[in-house]
Amino acid sequence: MDDLRQKAQADPNASLKEVALQFEGIFLGMMLKEMRSASAVLESDSPFNSQTSKFYQDMQDQQLVSELSSQGALGLADLIVAQLGGDDALTPASALRGQAGMAMAASVTPSSAVTEPAAEPEPVLPRPPLAAAVNPEPDFSQPRSFVDSLMPHARAAADKLGVSPELLVAQSALETGWGRKVLPAGQGSSNNLFNIKAGSSWQGDKVAINALEVEQGMPVKRRSEFRVYGDIADSFSDFVDFVNKPRYRDALDAGNDEGFIRGLQHAGYATDPAYADKVLQVMKRLMTDTSLVPKGSN
Repeated sequence: MDDLRQKAQADPNASLKEVALQFEGIFLGMMLKEMRSASAVLESDSPFNSQTSKFYQDMQDQQLVSELSSQGALGLADLIVAQLGGDDALTPASALRGQAGMAMAASVTPSSAVTEPAAEPEPVLPRPPLAAAVNPEPDFSQPRSFVDSLMPHARAAADKLGVSPELLVAQSALETGWGRKVLPAGQGSSNNLFNIKAGSSWQGDKVAINALEVEQGMPVKRRSEFRVYGDIADSFSDFVDFVNKPRYRDALDAGNDEGFIRGLQHAGYATDPAYADKVLQVMKRLMTDTSLVPKGSN
């Protein structure tokens, strides 16, 4: 820090790049930490979950952050240098906020929205909430209540897909962190329990979110649009329709839980190369942890 301070006093621009790279390193460290904490719920029963393994994992993360930030892998350092260095070619943030398409991370786009030429500027009026925002939300306060809320819908969907309802609940638990991280929509929930994206064929409501994808083994943040449902029953129903496509035929023809979830992964349902293993691990916990057995089960 003293060395940087001396360089900055002598030539402010000389140390700007180095400081920007350190800031990018801090950001990368925070991102990796959040990713680790998001998967912590799956590691509680793992035999590798120990202080020693966490110690070496932290060392590995620190080394990864050091290497990536030194290379400017995210490009964040270059943006900082351009912004603070007086690069007029960079679009100011105020201009970006005024462009169409740069919405809030959780802004909802109604399916009925139609773009019309405006004759004169008009005041922006509050938009009515979506149906998903006003419907009562299920109880996802605990993993047990999450299982109880989903199991009736999971059974109906599982009958149509030829899999066990526990597999679908486990998949949803992985996607949403046991219901604690369901994508928001407006002032309520998207009820999107499988994080299905809203492609060009989707005619319903949708929500734009900055989400992490795995590309070539590295986490990359991408802005994507996801489907919004009126309730969790609609989410399960749409999941059944979504996977009933030729693309997922091998998964549907597998005839067992493991074959189904691995078939989805191989067909590109998720970018995480360990997706199927994680779902099966959560399902194993559902089947063996008596505290998670749904009400009414024998």
